[in-house]
This record gives sequence, structure tokens and C-alpha cells, in this order.
Amino acid sequence: MSRVILIAWDGADWRILDPLLEQGALPNLQALLDRGQRDVLRSTIPTHSWSAWPSFLTGVDPVDHGVYDILETVPGTHKQYPVTYKSIKTRTFLDDLTAADKRVLMLDVPLTFPPPKINGTLIAGGVLPKHRAFTAPDDLTADLVKARLEWPINGMSWTTYRNKPDAYLDEAYEVTQKRIKVSEHLMDNTEWDLMASVWVSIDRTQHALSNYVAPDHPDYLANKDTRIGRKTADIFRQVDEALGSFVSRARPDDLILFISDHGFQSCTRTVNMDRLLKEFGCLDFSASSHVFGPMQWGPMRKVARKVYDTLGLHGKVALPQSVNWSKTKAYTTIRSTGEGVSINLAGREIDGIVDPGDFDKVRDELLDRLGSFVDPKTGKTPVKEIYKREEIFKGRFADTAPDILMVPNEGYSLTHAKTALEDADWVSGDHRIEGTIVAVGPDVKPFEAPPALIDMAPTLVAALGAPTAVKPTGRVLHEILGSSAELVSREASSGGIPGMDANESAVTDNEADEMEEHLRGLGYIE
Repeated sequence: MSRVILIAWDGADWRILDPLLEQGALPNLQALLDRGQRDVLRSTIPTHSWSAWPSFLTGVDPVDHGVYDILETVPGTHKQYPVTYKSIKTRTFLDDLTAADKRVLMLDVPLTFPPPKINGTLIAGGVLPKHRAFTAPDDLTADLVKARLEWPINGMSWTTYRNKPDAYLDEAYEVTQKRIKVSEHLMDNTEWDLMASVWVSIDRTQHALSNYVAPDHPDYLANKDTRIGRKTADIFRQVDEALGSFVSRARPDDLILFISDHGFQSCTRTVNMDRLLKEFGCLDFSASSHVFGPMQWGPMRKVARKVYDTLGLHGKVALPQSVNWSKTKAYTTIRSTGEGVSINLAGREIDGIVDPGDFDKVRDELLDRLGSFVDPKTGKTPVKEIYKREEIFKGRFADTAPDILMVPNEGYSLTHAKTALEDADWVSGDHRIEGTIVAVGPDVKPFEAPPALIDMAPTLVAALGAPTAVKPTGRVLHEILGSSAELVSREASSGGIPGMDANESAVTDNEADEMEEHLRGLGYIE
């Protein structure tokens, strides 16, 4: 049976790739396009990676795997932890491939920490604590050291390098180059039926430097041929060279897939959703936010961390809540992108104040305010599309989804702002739902229907002939595998979902704080 090579550029978008292809900057991606079929790959709602990659792994929408944001709340409290592999509330295709004795090489797929036990080799992706094993098997890091190789974790923090593009680009290039060398080594020295790797430098670079590579940014024409413009394009050239290296290791009958988890659009204006809700009279900040707010950003954050470290306060003493819940009717529930807002409903929220009988009235009023709000500087609405939860989500975990979901308008990010609405600072790009896919293989033909990210899991297990215990929302892409390809169901093993024991904490309080600090550096948490 043929193998599968899946290479993902996190956040890749045809609107950015096509001009680079026309310039001849991406010859290896062009070679794939010449051999195969391309299309737009529809992402999830919300579009951020922490919801999208679990959908890639499971074949279901967020409503059926339960991951809506970068943080998850401990029930009955306001305490939040970074989401991990254990936050995914359904089986992934890793379980199916392991049960079928298929060998997997998986590299840097977000939300694969703690690393699940698989038949093969895995390097966890996403935001990782520094002093925990992030590989399967556990001793892989030591083996890499013997081979004089290193897999750096984290890094490439946008806010760390605010207005310092050279320093950011140098680190992004160095980190990615080391990971490329490890990937090549593991492709050559392990047995695998599926090799899946994700390259995050594309996403990170487009967030901070879309104004150098994205034609939809108003500064693009002035920036693209500058020294920084050429250096930014080198990040794309680097992963294109890696793409060629990986594809050169394919056998003639291997299936090769190139995808992204979402696309990108440029932004020049940004929103802080909680502060916009305050302007609407729906949210009130506590007095402590004026004192402790500065500790959430910049130099004061570093001072606060040193105090916590010195006194051993991590996980023991929390900063006071910045929201005055007794006067708050609505609040942001997708903090990473601002795409979700929920009503502070009595009986559902720990400090809820909105009577259930008033829920529809309060939500409808807020829907109207958010959907019709106009940016006085541009005359545009920051929100392009707005939905009630039940219009988007019908599934197992619909009750934990945000009550209101939004899609940002072109030119806007619904996060990354310190005030309610302002000019973009370090950020120049944010997510959109239209990602990318290229397929090359013996049975590939043009796509008859738009493919989606949730189609990848059923397509991968069908391609490898593995029976599945998952009931996917997505479909097997017959345009890739041929009309005879189908899923074969299997009985799920008893004893819960492998690697996702709900009674076992994924990270310690110290590790959660460390991971949150990196998320803050990435701009996902103000």
C-alpha cells in the first residue's frame, strides 16, 4: 500500500502564495502544482489553530471535539489553563492508525502535547513547557542529541520582536532550519506509513509581517522589494526548499498532500472585544484591573513573574479578576481571536447575572450592536459576519460554545488591541477561513466539491486502509483517493480515549503559567 506525505504550512493562503509563485520564489510548490490539483481548503469556525488542528486530527467540527479557544476554563471557576491534546474530547486518527498497526511520523502538529502513545515517532507541536518530554518515544530527544541534532521548541514570539523584524526573522529562520534537519533525519531513519509535518513560521511571519508579502495590505507595494521584504519572502523560500527535500523522499505511488489549517488576510485596524463590550455597557472592569492590568503586558509582566518565582506563588495566588462579574452581561469567550462572545447567564456561569428569561433579548441586542458597529475612521464594520451559536453549532459540545460567533471583516483583527478600536501595532495579518490544499497521487483528479479541513482525517485513514472508531463530520475525498475509497468502522477500545484520561492533569500550574507566558508573547492574550 502507498504511503502518505502530508506537509502543512500553518496559515498558508493562495492570495499570498500566488504572487510568490509568479515570481518563481517557490519552485518546489510549483512542481507539486504542475503534477497535481489545487483548491481552497475551508477551515473551521473559529479559524484559529487551536480549534482547527483538533478538527484536522479528528475529522469533526469544534462542536464535536470541544476545543473553541486557546484556554479552557476549569468548571465552576474562572481559572483557565492552556488547551492540550487531552482537551480534545473525541478520538483522533492517531488512535485509528495505531490500532491498525500503521507507522506514523508526526512532527509539530499543534495540540499534540502531552504526546500520545503511537506506533511510530511524534514531536509535539504547539506551545510547550520547557522541562517535560515532548516526544514519543520519550528518549527521542536524547537520540537526536547523539546525532548532533536539535528540535527547538516555542520561539518566534511576535510581541517579543515588536518593530524588530530582523531579530524575529533571524530566529524564525534558525529555528525552522534546525527542525528541517531533524525532519529529514527522521524520514530517513524511521519506518513510516504517514509522515505529517506542520511548519508554523509561515503563520507567525504573516501575523507580524503581512505588510511585506500580502498584496491585500495597503503597504505591500512599497514594502515588498525592500530588504525586509526580501528577507520575509526568504521564510517562504526556506520551507519551499524543505518541501522539495521531503517530496524527493517519496516513492512513485505515494500520496502527497500540501495543506494549511486556515488562510490569512491583512489587517490595519484591531479590536479589543472586552473593551468594546465595555463601551456598549455590557462589561465592567474591576478596580483591580487598573492596578494589575499592566502586569499582563510588557516590563511589568516580567517583574510580576520574578516576584511569583521568588515567592513560589505560581498556582497558589492568582491575580484578582479584571472583570467585575456582578456588573457584566457579556464577555469574550474566544480570547485568542475575539471571534466569540458569551452572555453572563445566571445558573450557567459561576457569577452569572443575566436572568435566563432575558437571554434572548440581551443576546439579540448585542448581536445588533456588534454587527452594526461602524469604525468611525474607516466607515466599515469590523465584523463581516455574525451568528448565534445554534446557527453554527449542532453537536455534542454545543452547550460550551460561545453564544455569539463572528467573522472579522477584511482589514480587521478582532484581537491584538489594547483599546476598543485602534490602528494595528505590531500585527499586520490575521486568520481567514480559506486555506490551501494541493494533492498529488495516482488517483488524484479535480475537486468536484469544496474540500474542508475536517475531510483530512477520514481521507488519511481511508488512504492507509485503517478502520476508524471516529464518526467524522468530514467526508473521504474521493477526488484524492478514487471513487472506491471508503471508511471501514471498528469498535472503539474500552477504557476511554487513549492519551486523554480526564482524571489526569495535562500540565502543572507552573507549566500552565509558563505556557501562558509564551501565548502572551504570541499576542493571543493581552
